Amino acid sequence: MDTLFKTLAILGALAWLPQIITLIKNIFIKPNLKIIPSNQLEIGFTSFGPIINTNIAIVAENKKALVDNIEIELTHESNEKQIFKWQWFEETLYVVDLPDQSGTLPTRKNQTAIALNITKDELIEKKIGFQQYKFKKKHKTLLQNAIEESLNFENAGKDIKELKATKNYNDLKKLYQDDFNWKVGRYSIKYKVFENSLKNPFVCEVFFKMTSLDINSLKLNIENCASEIERVLIDPDKQYPRWNWTNIIIED
Repeated sequence: MDTLFKTLAILGALAWLPQIITLIKNIFIKPNLKIIPSNQLEIGFTSFGPIINTNIAIVAENKKALVDNIEIELTHESNEKQIFKWQWFEETLYVVDLPDQSGTLPTRKNQTAIALNITKDELIEKKIGFQQYKFKKKHKTLLQNAIEESLNFENAGKDIKELKATKNYNDLKKLYQDDFNWKVGRYSIKYKVFENSLKNPFVCEVFFKMTSLDINSLKLNIENCASEIERVLIDPDKQYPRWNWTNIIIED
């Protein structure tokens, strides 16, 4: 009888073995992410400041991964560094064939960047919009000050056009002039992808160059920023500005 009980106990323990092995694997095996960046960047300077938009593909190896942040560390050849944080991402849901062989129409979804859940061996590709972190913090404070002052003008019955002479309004305009920091030269761009369970990010580095033509085109947007401030704070009927963008090819 003792032998029978021992045999049953061993068989019961063996039945739990697959679950135990799976649990151990889940504890000790960490996700590994492979980053595949696009060979093109869309670089801009708008009322949101310096911007980088690009497509990134990510593969989760070993196990599923929860990506809770993606950053760009941008370094100019002069060693000036900037940090860009993801703000939104876009994906193509499906493509509709148009009638009469006139082409296709992709249907896209755009959402605020919070997290990406990637299953094991899955490849996801997103177009991601990045904004410069330092600029965004300063812009938020200055814009709030200007909006509060415009509301005070409205409540006091003042002519809203007089807002242009105030310090808050002009500090906001000056921000765009002072913080335009795109430069001619070679840049290093490091994509840093943070997985929720790991301390250190996965990193992929590429390089690109900006020419004087690129810079001069983007500098035209400084005046557009001033126009957008006026539209938001003073004249809502003013036309939206048309932003200049530059498309950059990554070095081989």
